[in-house]
Amino acid sequence: IYHILHLHYSKRSFIIYSLLYEFLVLGYIFLPRVIMDIPFSSGQKVLILWESGSSTPILQEVADKIKKIIGPSGKLQLENEERIMLANYGISTYDVLISGIVTPLKSLYSIEILGYLLTIVKPNGILVLHMLITDKDSSDIRSKVLSQLTLSGWINIDSTNVNISDDEKEILLKDNNTFEVIKVTAKKPNFEVGSSSLLNLKKPILVPSSVSDVWKLDDTIDDEIIDSDKLLDADDLKKPEPESLKVCGTSGKRKACKNCSCGLADELEAENNKQESQVKTSSCGNCYLGDAFRCASCPYLGMPAFKPGEKIQLSDQQLKADA
Repeated sequence: IYHILHLHYSKRSFIIYSLLYEFLVLGYIFLPRVIMDIPFSSGQKVLILWESGSSTPILQEVADKIKKIIGPSGKLQLENEERIMLANYGISTYDVLISGIVTPLKSLYSIEILGYLLTIVKPNGILVLHMLITDKDSSDIRSKVLSQLTLSGWINIDSTNVNISDDEKEILLKDNNTFEVIKVTAKKPNFEVGSSSLLNLKKPILVPSSVSDVWKLDDTIDDEIIDSDKLLDADDLKKPEPESLKVCGTSGKRKACKNCSCGLADELEAENNKQESQVKTSSCGNCYLGDAFRCASCPYLGMPAFKPGEKIQLSDQQLKADA
């Protein structure tokens, strides 16, 4: 048809019939197949976002086909995508929201717009986007789409390629055939934005009352136990004398125990200090002359001679025994 029009009609007629050809290709080949892939049902409320410059006849064709599916009990509304944020839509209004069905999107909506679309869709409602991407950017675009939809709150995100013919490619992008059309579907969670839900936590195990009553039973085993305080008589309760508590030095030589607490260690230490403090006096008066004039019991025996009244001190060398 395209070549026949190109050969037999004037330039003006060619433009008119080219537009007619575009309507025929998209309206009767591409769109019916895309619409049938969307899970519409009777009684649903559907919102279609259309791009500025979209063909009005094709848009009307899309609306008519969807109305036949949702029936008279359903509702279909069309909105320019550039004015979606200005429209005053109620929360959880639509079951299905479609964009790019007439002219595939060349870029994804911002997170702000995707978040707003989430609020006007009912819980378990779906979002369907058709996007036109180049082959070289396919993986990056798909990754970005998944990320932005997830951050906006959508779940069950999936993207599939839309099979298009060569004629459809020529209409969609006449200058470059290295592109593909993808359909992105996402679902709103089964709860409203900002709602709360009770967590289904594991309940504690309840102890049967019959088990808990066991601890309340009287224990008869302790009934025959004798109170040890009743075994004490009056003499046992008397405070003992300090002398009777002494254990150190009670057998043989008086010697204080290690860490003595009865006072014997202090007593022995006082006696030793007293003995050392006693002044050694000579009975004969010749002790200062030397060992030749000293008695066998002289305390100065072994010391050198000294002057009367002089204090005798031995050096460390003199105190050491000969090897």
